[in-house]
Amino acid sequence: MTATRTMAGPAAAGSRIRVGLAVVLAVLLVTAGFIAGRNWQQDRSTLGGWHTARASVGEHVMSVDYDGWTYGASTAVPSWIDAQGSWHDSSWPDCLTPAGEGVPVRFEASEVDVDGTTNRLIVAVDCRGEG
Repeated sequence: MTATRTMAGPAAAGSRIRVGLAVVLAVLLVTAGFIAGRNWQQDRSTLGGWHTARASVGEHVMSVDYDGWTYGASTAVPSWIDAQGSWHDSSWPDCLTPAGEGVPVRFEASEVDVDGTTNRLIVAVDCRGEG
């Protein structure tokens, strides 16, 4: 019987190091993604998340008086949810037609400072009719 001895040479050690580095890199990327996502969500909800109020709606323009502020949107809303629950980007929500006063609306807003002036822009509308 012949005994054969196998030695893990430098190539095998280098392979283990590469795998270890890949695992460490993957863990770091997942952690960074989690932190970035959490911070993004916190920034989006700085105005308290969803609000329900009555809006004045015109031809692709709306304003909402809520909590001592006037919130607004014109031309398009960055994100909106239709009555069936599908998300849409950068268009006018179906539930904001036809124009009128006292139109019920559920919305999210973001505070924007431009040249020292603070505005609260509507960034999302929910047309599902849920409060």
